[in-house]
Amino acid sequence: MKPKLTSIEAYIGQQIRKRRVSLNLKQHDLAKLLKITPQQLSKYERGMDKLPPYRLYQLCKVLSVTPNFFFEGLEGISICLTEEGNWLAYENLKGQKVHIKLCELYGTVSDVKVVQKD
Repeated sequence: MKPKLTSIEAYIGQQIRKRRVSLNLKQHDLAKLLKITPQQLSKYERGMDKLPPYRLYQLCKVLSVTPNFFFEGLEGISICLTEEGNWLAYENLKGQKVHIKLCELYGTVSDVKVVQKD
């Protein structure tokens, strides 16, 4: 069995589940809309698998939310704009600094601090 991923994956998974439940969707129904297995969706919801950027974009469309929805409530999160690309930066509960490259994500972002990467 895979070890649990960082807290960000678990947090995003909780947000997916929260939205799915608020829309009265069963795991099977959401998985069908995403064209994945219910088992894969369960892994995302439990934070057992990383969520690829294209799947995050797909979830935004299917669940009618912006990418910001998945990160609401997290502290110490920022978007870094660099010549190499745009990055989501945060510090996980273990104190590790994490950078996730943002690719082809569209939506409204609010309450995010923009920092310059050193």
